[in-house]
Amino acid sequence: MDLVRSGFTDDASGYSISQIFVALRPGVETVQGFRTRLLQNNGNHQQQDVNNLFEAYYYN
Repeated sequence: MDLVRSGFTDDASGYSISQIFVALRPGVETVQGFRTRLLQNNGNHQQQDVNNLFEAYYYN
């Protein structure tokens, strides 16, 4: 079971499966590194919502 912040609503959207997998390419070794690459590769699309999603799972 995933530990997620109580009452959290995931508002991040607009990312394709391809965009997510491209962000997982070699060189990404941490969850925070994945978040950074995902945002960088996509022009910081929905940056606040993506950050909120990672924080909800306690990956600050």
